[in-house]
Order: sequence, then C-alpha cells, then structure tokens
Amino acid sequence: MKFTPTEAQFDCTSLVFGPQDRREQALDDLAAASVGVIHRVGFAVFRIGRLRLGVEESRRLSTALAGRIRAALIARGAPAKMRLEIDRSQQTYVPEGFSTRTLLPHHDGQHCSYLTPSLQDAPDWDPAWREFGSSGYTTTPAHKMYQGIFLPDVGEGLSVTTYYDWLGVIDDVLDRRGIEAGDDRPAAAARWIGANLRRGLERQPEHGCAYPSFGAMLGLEEPLWHGLSFHHGEAVLTKEERVRHPAAVPLAQRCACGDCEGEAARLFCHQVLMATGLTWAQFRRRWEVLAPGEHCDLLFGHNLTMLHGGLAGGPGRIIEPLCLVMDTPAGPEYERWLAASWRRTLPGAH
Repeated sequence: MKFTPTEAQFDCTSLVFGPQDRREQALDDLAAASVGVIHRVGFAVFRIGRLRLGVEESRRLSTALAGRIRAALIARGAPAKMRLEIDRSQQTYVPEGFSTRTLLPHHDGQHCSYLTPSLQDAPDWDPAWREFGSSGYTTTPAHKMYQGIFLPDVGEGLSVTTYYDWLGVIDDVLDRRGIEAGDDRPAAAARWIGANLRRGLERQPEHGCAYPSFGAMLGLEEPLWHGLSFHHGEAVLTKEERVRHPAAVPLAQRCACGDCEGEAARLFCHQVLMATGLTWAQFRRRWEVLAPGEHCDLLFGHNLTMLHGGLAGGPGRIIEPLCLVMDTPAGPEYERWLAASWRRTLPGAH
C-alpha cells in the first residue's frame, strides 16, 4: 500500500494563529505552495481537521483556501475564466447488503470532464468532443478541471480517497503494447487517447453509454467495455445491461483475480486486465495511493490527469465538493493549460 507522500500533506496551523493580516497571507502562501504539487503529484491534502475547529469554521477555511488555490493557479497560467463551483453535499450511497461501498476509479463529472488532447498537441481535435453525454449524469454540466472534497463527516467506515496516476497508467499501457511514442511522449499519448475517445463517441449509438469507460479510453474495442462504465464496486448489473451485454453476465460471477466482491468490481477486474495486462488487485498494488481524510480535512486533486475513487466508505460519510470548473473547455488559455497538464506542470504567467 502507498499513502499520501509527505510533500502533498499541508499543515494548516498558520491559518488560525497570529494577526489577521498574517492569516490572510498564510492562505495565499499555502495555496501558492500547493499548486505545483497538485500538478506534479496529482493531489494535495490540507490538514484542516487537525486544527480541531468546528465544522462551520473549517468549511469557511476550506472554501477560502479553494478560492486562493484558484487565484494561484490562474497566476501560473490556468484559464482566467476558471471559477470555483460549490456543489451540494453528497452522502455516501451504500448498495443494499453491504455495510460500506468502494468507488472505482473515475473522473468527477465524467460525462464532460475527462482527459483529452490539447489542440497544441492534436490540431485536428475538436473541443466539442470534450462532452461525451448531455443527459443522465449526476453532477453539474460544468467541466471540472480540479476536484476538491471537504469532509464535514467521515462516517462509519474508512474515510479514504484513492488516487490513481492516469498519466502514468496511459504511459505504461503504451509501453506494454509496444506503441511507438516518438520524441514527444506526452503529445503522442494525448493523440492516442484522443483517437480512442473519438471512436467511443462515434460508437455511442451502438454502446449507449453517456460516460467514457476506463477500457474505452485505453483503446478496447469490444462494445461491452464501451457500454459499461462502472462506479460502485458492489453494484449489480441492471436488467437492461444484462439484455444489452449478455457476455457480461458470466464474467460478473467471477473475476480475473478471484477476489473481487460485487458484480461491478468483478467486471471491472476483467476490463482492467484487458486494458492494462494487470488484474484489479495488481493494478491497485501498482497505482493506488491511499489518502485518509480526517474530519474537516480538504482534499484537492487534478481531475483530468488523475483518477480517484473511495475505499470502504460508510453511509454516514459526507463530502462537499469544491471544484474549479469552466463552462466551456476551449480557447487558447485552456489549450495551453491542458498541454502543460499533460506534462505535469503549469504553463506559466499569462
């Protein structure tokens, strides 16, 4: 198991001690220190919970910090139109028959928020392809560039957010398949992902899924792996899914590693093996980073270059999303930012 690296854990003591003007400066300093880490490591954990403040004061600090992170990112070249979106709180859904739930790797708002090539790397890419579905989604229609999670209640189970280095996964798959990436690997990887997404969009009438699946983004061709996009590991196939994808029914009974619980988890294990050459258990050992969150902590991650999930969360766990979003992910500033994100950095001041 791998846990949040030290450089991605931020002490927040300076936010509550000393004169008020110094606290305001501490917000700016903390935000400025974090944005490079968020691009390099993929996420950051702000230990607001250790201050032992009340929920309201912790929420105020988290919201203020998210706003300062936005400003720090824009100062480093993120699009000026990027805004802070405070979404409704979300209580953890636990499927019937289970005491906790596990969220499989995903991007938040994946119907319109997933990693695509920048026009700087793929001039023939159409920004309209950054929306995979326009109905049936569960979050807002804004394009989520960074996802923040404030934890007012950690619940009964584990309060662990899992992160997966999506850029690393893509690079590893290209290597395993012997796909030539040339001198500019990020650009080649971006074009490859873009081609896979285009095929997924073109085949949408066939597979019927409003979300790009893990396997489809990594180039799997079978309609089954395009049509099933998994979220809760404990979920069961719906009647409609069983009819539309009958090949999934026996695969849901036993997975490639033999240890996964839940039909969706077992199918996802098959999909991960097909896409990466690793079972879900092996994939987790290779890529999963555990980020335990205390009561009132703030977690902040890059929503496009990282996948994230949740390990064994209980029904009482509540999260409050604080995302940095754009309504239209296009334009020169966005393309510069996206090309830099593929390279784990920021484009620099405008």
